[in-house]
Amino acid sequence: MSKKNSSAKKFKKKFQENSRILNVYNVFKKNISFSKKNLIVVAVSGGADSLALSALTKFNQYNGNNKYFYVLIDHGYRKNSAIEALKVRKMIKTKINENLIIIKNKQKFKSNLQKNFREIRYKNLFNFCIKKKAKILMTAHHFNDQIETFLIRLARGSGVQGLSSMQMINKTNKKVKLVRPLLEVKKKDLKFIAKKIFNNYLKDPSNISKKFLRSNIRTLTSQLENYGISHDQIFRSIRNINATNDLVNQYTNDLMKKTVTRKRGLILIKQKNFFSYDTEIKRIIIGRLIKDVNKKDYPPRSKKISFVIKKFEEGSLNKLTLGGCVLRLNDSHITIQKEVKKPDFY
Repeated sequence: MSKKNSSAKKFKKKFQENSRILNVYNVFKKNISFSKKNLIVVAVSGGADSLALSALTKFNQYNGNNKYFYVLIDHGYRKNSAIEALKVRKMIKTKINENLIIIKNKQKFKSNLQKNFREIRYKNLFNFCIKKKAKILMTAHHFNDQIETFLIRLARGSGVQGLSSMQMINKTNKKVKLVRPLLEVKKKDLKFIAKKIFNNYLKDPSNISKKFLRSNIRTLTSQLENYGISHDQIFRSIRNINATNDLVNQYTNDLMKKTVTRKRGLILIKQKNFFSYDTEIKRIIIGRLIKDVNKKDYPPRSKKISFVIKKFEEGSLNKLTLGGCVLRLNDSHITIQKEVKKPDFY
């Protein structure tokens, strides 16, 4: 038996003989049941979550027809990030016999680090997908991430749309689906898989840094259970809000057909219709349109959208910028178009 075949046999044995891993795999498999004979890009960071996802996708290759690319974005922010990326490449090669593609981000940021790094990470990953003609980008967001996202948006005063948190399938990018098949899986189970298959995983120090809101929320979520607020209860609430959000979205879609038209990069919203709608519906419509124009995963914060709507309803302002878009109020319409930024030498 060749070394490669022997390694594959050991890997499959670890999956097949461990009921805890198989239970997670069955959840994963159920959530990607729509994808057959697809090229799929897996976002890898070296943390327990993404390594567990890498192992699950590798096992899926032995039991299905999907082909996976494994990609890591090195932001170069931390001093040893390049060394860490090579460590992860070695782990991926040694343990699951796959090649890890490392893409180096050369953009530097001084503020809003997590937001900017997240956006540039997705931009690079989507571009790689398009280059390789992969229709799906897969990330390792999990149950605990969903709880944290819910609490962050709760703290920001989000409406139904925001509180529904992350969706398992996101179609923001028209060419590539963003799929999160592990949203029902708890972090502790992913850590278990990472340790079992890879023996180790990287720990990102930013995950415990008090500089970032998510890190502080993460500390809070670990304490909630002590006060009788279980993560399972929060997750059930998210599911209920998701169901409500689906109904709201269907209702909003029907209203948008009567209210919104598009002409060569310009969106026109009929004032008469729009201002008659409920506050939450107005926020959803504006947020969705801005998100679509800029091809973002998320709309601007509801507080900012509410400010724009209020100013337009009062008639105190007739032009505002929000989320990289210019919004104008005229006699019969609100118009939205992408903001064109002037060059530095202008």
